[in-house]
Amino acid sequence: MQQKIDNFSIHYEIRGTGIPVVFLHGLCLDLNFMKENYAEYFDSKKYQQIYLDLPGMGKSSSFSEPLPSGDYLCTVITRFLDSLGIKDFYLCGHSYGGYLALGIAYRCAQQVKGLFLTCPVITANANKRITEKHLNLTLAEIKPTNATDYADYKEMNVVINDLSWQKYQKEIVSGLQQCDFQFIEQLQRDDFKAYQLNDEENIKKWQTQIPTFLLLGRHDQIVGFREQSKLSLTFVNCNLLVLDSAGHNLPLDQPQIFKSCLNYFFK
Repeated sequence: MQQKIDNFSIHYEIRGTGIPVVFLHGLCLDLNFMKENYAEYFDSKKYQQIYLDLPGMGKSSSFSEPLPSGDYLCTVITRFLDSLGIKDFYLCGHSYGGYLALGIAYRCAQQVKGLFLTCPVITANANKRITEKHLNLTLAEIKPTNATDYADYKEMNVVINDLSWQKYQKEIVSGLQQCDFQFIEQLQRDDFKAYQLNDEENIKKWQTQIPTFLLLGRHDQIVGFREQSKLSLTFVNCNLLVLDSAGHNLPLDQPQIFKSCLNYFFK
């Protein structure tokens, strides 16, 4: 399905009925990443799952007016939810999708029932983040058919085995193939100034009672885990778990633990 916002359209899918849960994928991915990792674990009679492609990604269109920015993406998402008549909702976000989820929650705290975030961005400027050293734990030898995809897989995944490789091909490659990288460059222009939310520093000090689960990878070379962990000191109702054998592609590295945390939070 497509929903028009200003002069572009947002592609989305809805599954189930009940309490709305909104899923925001990471940069250069698409809704397929979130749907593949979440959909089977939700009771379709209890939760209405709303999966969307962020602008310039998946099947959502790009735009150039206004110039792309993190704050405008938050506005687009909230307007999109308004257009569907969604008032109160949970947010599940990965990486930059987690960053946008935090921005929306800060703006719309009375509407957000909870946050489930995996490896969320906390500092938009990639040059100023506290990140970790990546490593590979090779549990099985793989014979890839696509050397480029496999090289990226090894750069992003910690656990190297048949399952994580199959998940990478199924959940990530499609997003990379559809992504408008010129739009991403515009979004990250001016040394990430547009990419950064105006409320970033306020969010880092935010004292909120919104129920939150932060699921992080100890070997995450993209966003790290230390800045995210600090949120647990000011987020009053916050669950925090840092997984040793996981990196930025945590749902692929540790799918069973991911499932357990998800079931715990949405019990």
